[in-house]
Amino acid sequence: MEQNRAPEALHSTARRQGWQRSIIDDTGKARNVGVSAARGGDPCERARSLGAVRWDRLTLGIGLGYALLAWSLSYGAILPQLRDDLHLSASVAALHGSMFGFCLLGFALFGNRVLAALSNRATLGLAVLAMVGGGAMFGIGRTPALTLTGAAITGAGAALLVIVVPAVVFAHQPQAPTQTMSTLNAFPMISSTLLPLAVSLAAAVAISWRVAYLAPVLLIGAAITITAGRAPVPSTAVEQPAKLAHIARVPLLARRWLVLVFGVMVEIGTVIWASSIMRDLGHASKNTAASLTIGFFIGMFVGRLTLTKLLDRINEHHLLMLSFIGSLGFLAPFLIGPGLAVRIIGLTGLGVFLSPVYPLSVSRIFELHDDTNTLGRVTAIASGVGVTFGPLLLGTLSDSFGLAWATVVLPAFAIAGLVSLGRPAPA
Repeated sequence: MEQNRAPEALHSTARRQGWQRSIIDDTGKARNVGVSAARGGDPCERARSLGAVRWDRLTLGIGLGYALLAWSLSYGAILPQLRDDLHLSASVAALHGSMFGFCLLGFALFGNRVLAALSNRATLGLAVLAMVGGGAMFGIGRTPALTLTGAAITGAGAALLVIVVPAVVFAHQPQAPTQTMSTLNAFPMISSTLLPLAVSLAAAVAISWRVAYLAPVLLIGAAITITAGRAPVPSTAVEQPAKLAHIARVPLLARRWLVLVFGVMVEIGTVIWASSIMRDLGHASKNTAASLTIGFFIGMFVGRLTLTKLLDRINEHHLLMLSFIGSLGFLAPFLIGPGLAVRIIGLTGLGVFLSPVYPLSVSRIFELHDDTNTLGRVTAIASGVGVTFGPLLLGTLSDSFGLAWATVVLPAFAIAGLVSLGRPAPA
């Protein structure tokens, strides 16, 4: 009986991750990967091989691309400085982050022909170029018009990356798509941890926050070009692409889509407004508020690196339930804690518990259909809704009622995500 457990686990994991498919290899020939490729050899060894990320130039380049995305779009760390420099209202300041969401929605809903006309390699290259160029414009912009334009260009590049990467990962890492997505989504947490420290250090030595923001954008862009500029990228094109209307009728999609929407609303709302919450509600100084938020990103980093090990012990649905419940528990001390220390503990715990929601929700959506390109657009729409309306709603309410009352939307989003998750399906 012991000998039969490994093949059983192999089949279960393969079915859960949905990675048996045909892709195009670097020679242009179709090859089947997945369960059939794993046949032969010791069954226990095959089971142990599942979930192993294969590191190469493309995978590292994608990870660096996510790091660039996070650095160029982490406006929350510089929101207080930006508002002071340009005398912006909370809603206009939040609009910078929402540009990414607008671009996600635009490309996902109306950019099908553009995306189909570009190869995955060209799309990824264009994404990096836009993030670097837009980040540079934002970093040097001295008027709201310039910074918003830079944010829009950066958002367009980031949107292309978010739409294309999941399909590329599922084709390039068919043996471990869930772990690969989770690991790659830890890269942004590195950027999000370092940017607040860079901003605080710049303030301590009397250097503009613009230098601390802009220099790494250029350096990461150069690193991507050197690392993955010539790396082969698999094609994910299908002969008959599924329409969004058809995908929308797939069972379980609506619930999983809503879980992703509300998870993104909590995550991005926290990322954009954490520094302001520490300063305005926790009474931290403007120069130290950004550095006090790094616990959130460290928690996210650790949580995403350990996601696959957690999935070996906890059912996916139960893990998501625990994520939302734990997030609610730690949102309370973060938002209404009596001192900065309590708020920091709450923010760090929030990062740990919230970390599985995005990568796991994306992977669960990708289980539902074979057309990964269209599913990439589906997840992009969910992310676009969350990125656009989460921080923007918080900013608008902050202008009307004050930041303390506006932050009530964060636990409301977490409750909505928990309700959308519903009950686990019967075995």
